[in-house]
Amino acid sequence: MKEEKINIKSDISAKNAFSELLSKKGYTNIKIVSSPADIIAFKNGKLYYFEIKFTNKKEIYFGAATLTEWTTAIKNIDNFKFIIARKEDNLWDFKEYGPLEFMQFNTIPPFKTYFNISLNNQTTKKKNKKAILLNKEKLNRMEKFWNSLKD
Repeated sequence: MKEEKINIKSDISAKNAFSELLSKKGYTNIKIVSSPADIIAFKNGKLYYFEIKFTNKKEIYFGAATLTEWTTAIKNIDNFKFIIARKEDNLWDFKEYGPLEFMQFNTIPPFKTYFNISLNNQTTKKKNKKAILLNKEKLNRMEKFWNSLKD
């Protein structure tokens, strides 16, 4: 029998614990989803979004938020929350931030690209449906856009 590997960085336990907290706070139809946020739920007929950022860190948490998350957050500024989730001494601690508050802790790094190269001539490339194939024109556009963001 193959031994199961547990990903200690997995945030599923944080999502489940936060879902339980939402239920206690009167939210209904709570669902863990993959996009545009980690959890969606309803309260008083209104849809809410919760993006869970789980960490084991005690002092400083370095993480990331996707453009998809931010786009949804800004379009739903009153019903989107970024949640920092930590578990200490077997107790969950959740800190909620609205988009404008959470924005103060975010920076935009220089763009980067990702590559997949077969090293054994047998590996098949996995296609990311959301990824865009890089070419010279797109690289030039990225550079111009990056420069336009600098103050």
